[in-house]
Amino acid sequence: MRRYRGRVLYGPFASLDPGDMQALEAETGYPVPVAYRAFLEVAHGGSLDYSVRVPPGPDGEIIAFSDLYRAGRDDRGEYGFGTLTGEYRQWAKIIGAGRALLPIAHNGGGDTLFLELDGQSPGRVIAFIHGLPSWTGLTGQDTVAVVGDSFDAYLDSLFISEDIAEMAWEDAQNIDSSDPWHDAVEAWLNEGLPGWRERPWALRYAACDRARPTRR
Repeated sequence: MRRYRGRVLYGPFASLDPGDMQALEAETGYPVPVAYRAFLEVAHGGSLDYSVRVPPGPDGEIIAFSDLYRAGRDDRGEYGFGTLTGEYRQWAKIIGAGRALLPIAHNGGGDTLFLELDGQSPGRVIAFIHGLPSWTGLTGQDTVAVVGDSFDAYLDSLFISEDIAEMAWEDAQNIDSSDPWHDAVEAWLNEGLPGWRERPWALRYAACDRARPTRR
C-alpha cells in the first residue's frame, strides 16, 4: 500500500524505468505531463480503486478506472495489452492522427481514461465510457468528457463509491484480520470514506462478527 495526494494505492508495484518513459515520448512525439509522471514514480504497477463522475456533476455516471496501464513492455517483452505504448498504438488507429491521446487506465467494462498530450490544454484527463443497454439503467450512449483540467485535478476529484466500498469490505471479511490486505482496505476506507463504519453494510458485518461464537 502506498499513498499519493491523499489517495491509497494498492500494489504490487514496479519501479519506473526512465528509459521506458523516453521510449513512450518517442512513440507519441510529446513529453509526458509532469504531474502524471510524478504519479507513476509512486504508483507504477499498482491500482487506484476510486471513482469519478462522467461527465462531472451530480448527474454524471459513477465510473472507476482502477486498472492502470504500465510503462515499458509486458511479461512477454512486447508492447501488448495493458502497456502505455501498446494501448496508445491501438487507440491511434481508432482516433487517427488528429489527436494525441494517451490511454492511461481502464475498467472491466471497456471504458478508458486518456491523458491529452497535444492541443491547447496538454495534461487534461478525458474519460470515454461505452453506452449500455437501457435495462442496465446506465448511460445509453457513448460519452466523452473532460474529468480533470490536469492529472492532479483528476486525482483530487476521485472518491470511493458505496458499491466498491461494500464489495471491498466484504472481501476483507473473508481473510484473516492479520493479513496486510485487511489493514490496507481499512486504511483506504478510513481515509476516503469518513463515517463508513456507520453504513448499513459495515454494521451488518460488525453484527456478524459479534454473533460468532468464541472459544473459551
